[in-house]
Amino acid sequence: MSREGDVIARFYDRHPYPPPVDSLDEDAAAWRDGLRRRVEHARMWPSVPYRDDRAILIAGCGTSQAARYALRYPNARVVGIDVSPTSIRATRRLGERYGLTNLELHRMPIEEAGTLGPSFDHIVCTGVLHHLANPEVGLRTLRDALAPTGAIHLMVYASYGRFGVYLLQDYCRRLGVKPNPDDIGDLVATLRELPQGHPLSHLLRNTPDFAHDDALADALLNPRDRSYTVPEVLRLIEGADLRFGRWVRQAPYRPQCGAITEVPTVGASQRCPNPNSSPPSNSSGAP
Repeated sequence: MSREGDVIARFYDRHPYPPPVDSLDEDAAAWRDGLRRRVEHARMWPSVPYRDDRAILIAGCGTSQAARYALRYPNARVVGIDVSPTSIRATRRLGERYGLTNLELHRMPIEEAGTLGPSFDHIVCTGVLHHLANPEVGLRTLRDALAPTGAIHLMVYASYGRFGVYLLQDYCRRLGVKPNPDDIGDLVATLRELPQGHPLSHLLRNTPDFAHDDALADALLNPRDRSYTVPEVLRLIEGADLRFGRWVRQAPYRPQCGAITEVPTVGASQRCPNPNSSPPSNSSGAP
C-alpha cells in the first residue's frame, strides 16, 4: 500500500487526530503514576510478575499517544508508527520537549509493522484498525509482530455506541459536506442549532470530538471507517489466531459486572471475575 496514495493517510495529514498539543503537563502526573502502570500490567499479564521494561509498539500513534506511553514507561522501548507525517512531527516535538530518549518513531502503515525488527511484548492499537482497507490483514500483521507471551490492547468502533454518529455521517453524505474549512464551519453552525431536546443533542454537547474541527472531521467526515459488534470483534480476534483475554472495561460487556447484575435472569450470586484469574498470552482487549 502506498502511504502517499492511501485516502486515510491524506485525510489524517490534513486533519491530525487527536488535535496536536504542545504540552503534556496537564496529564503528565497521571501518566507517570506507578499504580496505573501496575494496573495496566495486571490487565495484560495477570499471572506474570510486574516489569516495566517491555518493548511496546503503538500502532497508529496519532499526535501524542506514543509520547504518553514513553512518558509512562521510561524503562521501556516505545515505538510509534503512523501514516500521517503531521502526526509523526507532532509526536516528535513532544518527545524532544520531554527528553523521551526511549521513544522511536516511524512513518509507516500498520501493514509494514513486521519490518521493525524484534517482536513486541505489548502492542497498543486503539482507534486504527477500523480505518484500514482490510482490518483483518492489519491485525494479522500485528499478531506476527507480537512476542509469544505478548498482549495486544485493541479498540475498534462499537456499532451500537456509534449509532448517532452514523446518523450524522449519513446527513453529511446526503448534503455533500467535505472536510474543508468552509464546509466544516457550516456544519458546526448547523449542529449548534439543534434544540436541547433533539435525540442527538446529548451526543453533540458531551462528546469531546465535537469540540474541535479536526476531531469533528474525524468523527463525521472520515473517508473510511467501520464498526463492530461484540461477536464481530471476537471473530476478528480469532481470525488473526489470537486468543481473547478480557475487556479493558468489563462492566458494559459482561453480564456479571456493573448495573446489569440487577437483572433477575443474571442471578445475585454471580460476580464480576477477578482480572487476575485469566492467563495473558496473546490476549486482546477491545472496549
